[in-house]
Amino acid sequence: MPQPLVIVLIVLASLLALWVLLLIVNLIFVSSFNAIFKKHRKALTVILYTKYENMNRLFSVINQNGIKYDNRLNALLSDIDVNTFNEPENPEFEKSKNSLAYLKDEIMFVCNQNKELQEDLEFVQVKKNIEESDLMYRNNVTMYNADVLGYNYWINFLPCRFVFKMFKVKRKEIIS
Repeated sequence: MPQPLVIVLIVLASLLALWVLLLIVNLIFVSSFNAIFKKHRKALTVILYTKYENMNRLFSVINQNGIKYDNRLNALLSDIDVNTFNEPENPEFEKSKNSLAYLKDEIMFVCNQNKELQEDLEFVQVKKNIEESDLMYRNNVTMYNADVLGYNYWINFLPCRFVFKMFKVKRKEIIS
């Protein structure tokens, strides 16, 4: 076999081996991000469900203390579908999450206007729980979104992009 042909074959084999190595590394990163997504998804579900339960408890405390508020807030709370908390990619997730945030802001405004309620120990505890769940939610969303950016980077990594396009792997969307 002529010498130049051997060199070309060695170079091509080396390039192929490098590409296979990059693909393996890429697949490892993508699968690790998928595993992390599952953990973050479960945490988001638990946090939002806890916040929902605390909102129910807050409404109960407000009703026990005879505080007047807009009845449409009760309707909005009952319209929240907790099953949507399981899928951050679902548009209904965003709607439920936003409804929960809106409810919290509106009802806390009403509560902060009442001095007697501010001294109620059960109200103080529920308010603290809601604030802690908000903080945990923001922290978890930050980690989830960082993982989304990493996942999207690796499925769009130029040398291996066509493999993911061939298998129709979809980009993940960040959540707010």
